[in-house]
This record gives sequence, C-alpha cells and structure tokens, in this order.
Amino acid sequence: MQVKFKMLYAGICHTDLHKVQGDFGPTTFPMVPGHELLGEVTEIGEGVTKFKVGDNVGVGCLVDSCLECDQCKEDSENYCDTITMTYDGDKKNGRVLGNKDMKTWGGYSGSNVVHEHFVCKIPDGLPLDKAAPILCAGITMYDPLSHWGFANGV
Repeated sequence: MQVKFKMLYAGICHTDLHKVQGDFGPTTFPMVPGHELLGEVTEIGEGVTKFKVGDNVGVGCLVDSCLECDQCKEDSENYCDTITMTYDGDKKNGRVLGNKDMKTWGGYSGSNVVHEHFVCKIPDGLPLDKAAPILCAGITMYDPLSHWGFANGV
C-alpha cells in the first residue's frame, strides 16, 4: 500500500533548522531534511486505491505509525507511540520503502515512498509551489480549529 512520487516541491520551516542543529535531541547524519513534501505519483503499490500515476500528492511530517492503537484509529496518528517522521526517522513495519533498517529521507530528496494513509491528493488547479507549506503551517492552524469546532465550512 505504498505510493512512490518524484519530488517537485518541499516547504522549509524553522523545524528543519532545529533538527539539523540537534535542538530536538540526537540527529543522525547524513540526513536529508524537509517535511512538507509535494510530488507527482510515479508508481503505486499493490492495494493502493486512493491514488493513480500522475496525481499530485502531498505528505506532511509523518510517514508511518502503527495504524492500530486507539490514537491511530481516531485519526490522531501524531499521538501514536510509534510514529515515523518524514526525515531522520526510523522506518517501521516494512511499510516505508520495505526496509525497516533505514532512515527516512525528507523533501529535499529526489523521490519518496510513503504508505498511502499518510499521502493526500493535491487538488487540480492549486498552484503546486504554494501548496507545500500548507502541509505544515496550514495544517498546524487548521487542525486545532477543526478539533474545537471553529473550522466549519472550511
């Protein structure tokens, strides 16, 4: 259930700099940062139903979780104890690139492979160069507004 896409754009934010500087704890080098991924689907794996080759897609800061705990079942994967971040994260469950011993590479890489659950379709007509930052800053604002009922009609 993996989606492979070539990278077209990646947003940048201060989190990338914090991670490179080790402000969140140990960082593994070499590392390819970037957690606002935007690209074009080049391949889909067995069982993928939401995407097709040629779709424009985006990925935020998560690429994997257990998908089985209470938090994951409530679409709150960011609270899962086993999340994998877009970059400098440990791949788990063989879902990401099929190799659980590798680190994840971020948005400044040439391509990426992500479980379809963590991929979203970018609507046709949305300028791609403007869409990548929405995957971090935009969702950071939208999610709590939606959670607390202030985003109705958005």
